[in-house]
Amino acid sequence: MRVKGEQWSAHVQRALPAVAAIFSDEILLRQEALAHYLEAARVQGYTARQRLYQQDEPWEALRDERDALSLFTENRCLILQLDHLKLPKAATTALAHWLAAPAETTRLCLVGPRPDPGQQKQEWFRTLEKSAAVLILYPPNAQEWPQWVAARLRQAGLAADDAGLQLLCELTAGNLAACQQAILRLGESAQGRIDAVTIREQLADDSRFTVFELADAALRGEMERVDHILGRLRGGDAEPVLLLWALHRDLRLLLRLQSEDATTLCREERLFPPRSLWLRQAAARIPAKALWDGLASCHAIDARIKGQDPSPLWPAIGSLALRIAAARP
Repeated sequence: MRVKGEQWSAHVQRALPAVAAIFSDEILLRQEALAHYLEAARVQGYTARQRLYQQDEPWEALRDERDALSLFTENRCLILQLDHLKLPKAATTALAHWLAAPAETTRLCLVGPRPDPGQQKQEWFRTLEKSAAVLILYPPNAQEWPQWVAARLRQAGLAADDAGLQLLCELTAGNLAACQQAILRLGESAQGRIDAVTIREQLADDSRFTVFELADAALRGEMERVDHILGRLRGGDAEPVLLLWALHRDLRLLLRLQSEDATTLCREERLFPPRSLWLRQAAARIPAKALWDGLASCHAIDARIKGQDPSPLWPAIGSLALRIAAARP
């Protein structure tokens, strides 16, 4: 069954579904929904956790986990991380095997990107919706963005005046993760009502927020700014995974802007000014080959983050960001 976003927490708290699925293109929304799920699981006695990753092609292991569950006495959650929903036959067969007779001591939760209309019509997805609790989360659109930001501020015990709210909306430019990190940073020092001056002061040296400033500076071709931000990031607590995600996301958007209608793409991907303008200008400035080379670098950096390549990580990230900024026709 399809579960609405506002009902998700209460739904899993009542009784943890034998099989659940969380889908969204926004990492923040996926993480928050999964956190609600895992907390409900903990309260209901499913304390152990195990993760399977699509990139490891765990389909035989998934079947084995269901069939071997009688060997386990501890209730647990099995989380299947999906990078995409173009599933091979081995995957859909393994899921069908599980859905046909869910395990008694294990709860299965799929986590992945939002399915497109065609994927939602596929047999495996229709079967999933009939047998599992399915949550599909959509980010706020341009008109909803100020209300979403204001609601997040209220959750953090904060309220911004009109100028402060407008500034925070502009700085985060529709980026949910950046906005949430900025609000968390503001909540660490600000109390009650905040204004534009407070927001600028508090976010100026926040290395977590600066991750998104780095991506924007690279789009604008500001090499000195990129180099300065990299220095702050290296000395701060920035997560390389988040930084790589931001650069990889922009490279893919730039390639799409070079081959698709820009107005339609900006609307579909919720790209707001001024960031939408920076992306359009970068798409005109950076050759396609440089973008493809950048994606290849992303895969190499990902291997370093995962420990598959012992080469230094930060020089590779810095080189990628600077190449994006420096690229010219």
